Amino acid sequence: MASVTAAVIGAGSQGRVHGLGLRAVPGVELVALADVDERTAEDLAGELGVPRTYRDYRELLVLERPDVVSVCTPPALHPEIVRAAAAAGVRAVHCEKPVALSYGEALEMTRVAADAGTQLTYNLQRRFEAVQRFAREAVAGGEIGEVVTIEGYCPNLFDWGTHILDLILFHRGDTAPDWVFGQLDVTLDRYVYGAFVETASVTQIGWADGVRAVVSTGREPHTPVLNLQNNLGLIIQGTRGRADIRGARCLIQRFGKDDLVHDSPFDTDPRTWDRGVDPAIVAATAEAVRDAVDSLRTGGKPALDAEHGLRGAELVFATYESSRSRRRVPLPLDRMDNALLSGRAQGYWSPTGELRSTY
Repeated sequence: MASVTAAVIGAGSQGRVHGLGLRAVPGVELVALADVDERTAEDLAGELGVPRTYRDYRELLVLERPDVVSVCTPPALHPEIVRAAAAAGVRAVHCEKPVALSYGEALEMTRVAADAGTQLTYNLQRRFEAVQRFAREAVAGGEIGEVVTIEGYCPNLFDWGTHILDLILFHRGDTAPDWVFGQLDVTLDRYVYGAFVETASVTQIGWADGVRAVVSTGREPHTPVLNLQNNLGLIIQGTRGRADIRGARCLIQRFGKDDLVHDSPFDTDPRTWDRGVDPAIVAATAEAVRDAVDSLRTGGKPALDAEHGLRGAELVFATYESSRSRRRVPLPLDRMDNALLSGRAQGYWSPTGELRSTY
């Protein structure tokens, strides 16, 4: 097995998760970490046994010339890091989500990587979760009949919604939607991991076969959550049943037959999680990293190919554009900006107060 060198850019919580995943892949040598906070990088390097740290990721790319790079920085930095990695000859980039701050940047990242021959994947790791895979097999196998509608719930569209939208596409067999119709509430200057997001939103997605999906976002007090499980969940309605997927459990309700239930094999008590990180996320990210490395070695298409991240980003930015333009937006999306940011600058919304959080 050919040896592969790897590096992580961004040594925060997700950088640690990626580092653990890379370290677990046979034949991968984790050679360096980069973070603007040198102490953070040094602490993580000590924990993972990584020999070198850098404050400037550009220096890391020049001096280490890694085969694989995990990008675990805020999304505003993703485009420049992907460009730099591709220019430095990095063979594979595994990037955290959200993809980028605008649809144009998301498209550019894909183009730059493709032009350079760099394998680009996004860490939409929930596709690897046992609960989601159980649901996907049950739905694809006809356990609930033909899919009619999908409901999705999460605290915000840009960050958490990236997973919900991607899972909707996953459970639809990655069939491309035809249009998006959305509305935003921008009551607050609200930031999640430093990125400006809506206060609440509703997204409707339509496919040519008549299937519709609706995603609702928001958090208390502006969007009260009567059922706390709706903070992050999917309900797939079919002609002969429904799939109810809420975090650590999938319930397949089959009309006239016994229910099917699949629970996560991981600890679901946040009080016992290492560093407060869900072990299911750690395990799924490790699988995502392993798949990216295996694809690099074999030349096969990775499960989390950039096209999935790009299609999910398109749905986010199409929702923003629909709210700004007050119309149903046909796909593919032809607006390259972030209509939430542009619309706020143009006075479409006048938020008051501020909320900064991680959800």
